[in-house]
Amino acid sequence: MHMYQSRRQIIVYTRKNHVQQKLYQFGHVVYVSKKMNYVCLYINEKQKDNVIAKIKNLHGIQRIEIGPEVLEAIK
Repeated sequence: MHMYQSRRQIIVYTRKNHVQQKLYQFGHVVYVSKKMNYVCLYINEKQKDNVIAKIKNLHGIQRIEIGPEVLEAIK
């Protein structure tokens, strides 16, 4: 039996590039833009509220957007 978890895309805008490295611990980082200062990552749907609250507490976070995409078939 396989456990499938739905994943939610979030985009985190940062003030400085060194904050972007800390975001790897919260989910699967898909894209990092050093020029535009944002990180696109996927997190588990069940843990979304908890993870977003932790990211907001980091220094150097400008804003967080929740993307429209939900991936269903990722183990």
